[in-house]
Amino acid sequence: MAQLDMVRPDVSLYQRVSEFLGHEAALIDDRDWHEWLALFSRDAQFWVPAWLDDHKFTSDPARQTSLIYADMHDLEARVFRVESEDSYASMPLPQTSHLVTCTGASEERGLIKARANWLVHFFWRTKGAFVRAGRYEYELRDTEDGLRIKLKKVFVHDDRVISPVDFYNI
Repeated sequence: MAQLDMVRPDVSLYQRVSEFLGHEAALIDDRDWHEWLALFSRDAQFWVPAWLDDHKFTSDPARQTSLIYADMHDLEARVFRVESEDSYASMPLPQTSHLVTCTGASEERGLIKARANWLVHFFWRTKGAFVRAGRYEYELRDTEDGLRIKLKKVFVHDDRVISPVDFYNI
């Protein structure tokens, strides 16, 4: 039987990314959105592709539907609308609890690529409780200030959207 070449994962990178993802989730659940925004690089993109069919997500945000496609300016505007209670679909804001599990991290061409599975339980006192799940894909930069998000791609595994989808509940 031939020996397979196994690439040893970088455990310290995996641990560092796992801690970063846990920190990001805690900032969202604590509604510390300005600190959450500080985790993104200025050229960051936040993308939530839509389902194309039963097995595929959209792959081109410029030509296909996305649930969310935002740059930093758009993310800051979303936070502003939520904080100023100008996001009527979100009011009152739900209580959220994010569970995030890093499933892999590697460094490629100066970027850290990471994947994670996620589950969010959120409760609106006026609408009830919901659970949503999916997968994250990240491109992270290692900076003097720590890891920064260049791309956060959120795959929502619900086949129908039964409540508002925004940055705080995915």
